[in-house]
Amino acid sequence: MNKSSTAYLFECYIWLLNTIARGPISRAAIDEKWAHSSVNDYKQDYIPESNFHRWKDTIQSLFDVHIRCNSNNEYYIEEAVDLRGADMRTRLLNLMSVNSLLKDSKELSSQILIEPVPAGEQFLAPIIEALRDKTAIEMTYQGFGKTHSSTFVVEPYCLKMFKQRWYLLAYSPDLDKMLIYSLDRIHAIEPTKQKYQLPENFDAERYFKDTYGVTGIGEKPEEIKICIDAMQANYLRTLPLHASQEEIERNDDYSIFRYYMVPSYEFLQELRKYGSEVEVLSPESVRAEFAADAECLHSIYKGKESWV
Repeated sequence: MNKSSTAYLFECYIWLLNTIARGPISRAAIDEKWAHSSVNDYKQDYIPESNFHRWKDTIQSLFDVHIRCNSNNEYYIEEAVDLRGADMRTRLLNLMSVNSLLKDSKELSSQILIEPVPAGEQFLAPIIEALRDKTAIEMTYQGFGKTHSSTFVVEPYCLKMFKQRWYLLAYSPDLDKMLIYSLDRIHAIEPTKQKYQLPENFDAERYFKDTYGVTGIGEKPEEIKICIDAMQANYLRTLPLHASQEEIERNDDYSIFRYYMVPSYEFLQELRKYGSEVEVLSPESVRAEFAADAECLHSIYKGKESWV
């Protein structure tokens, strides 16, 4: 099966899941909706029975969602799917469901504004299929700073979305180590028949537990304390930067948050966006780094230094 047909099937799975999730629905009603769906690229009048049951079984396999048939011959989701869940499966399902709904609501395109996402989403389907089947993939990849691409085989371990970019964590048999690849830097993916075994103790959430983003993995976590303006603190309360985030002091002017994590490049860049509205209290090494940043900015804007 080529990549385009794989991607098409994933759209079909998500469409069927969305359609049934809206409430008990008969097989005839599903076919009627399918006949008018924008996902129906082949303009079929109905979903062949064999396809319907294959899609239904694949949905259960991929997303652990069970589609049942009641006494009225209507299909329904056995348990309500909570798309607000925090685990990787529900996040991915949520993203795909939204994309499917948008595709079926083209007349609302001018009223639904979304941020652009870098290229690479077309590789989600073959990667997910490889994750499911535990088969290696041959990938042509060109990282930033590289003058040419390279083709090699990797064993996919998990997908992670961060800052509108998709990343693949995979084991490289050639280098005998885990590496992270950004999907927007992939040129091509080809499936292989090479099977691999995921380590029994591998847990994607635990692997990234002490990090923010995709850097700093394996480094020693530290206690980090920041003091932030009261208004900006609202954003951290509603969307914590890390699972370890804890608000340990709060008043009308500022709040103090504590984290236990790796002070990675990506995390420090996130703090830098708050400018003078945040102060790093600890550790001293990070505080000194921010102090050096302030001195550098002072020199630039006072005219002592310039990039141009």
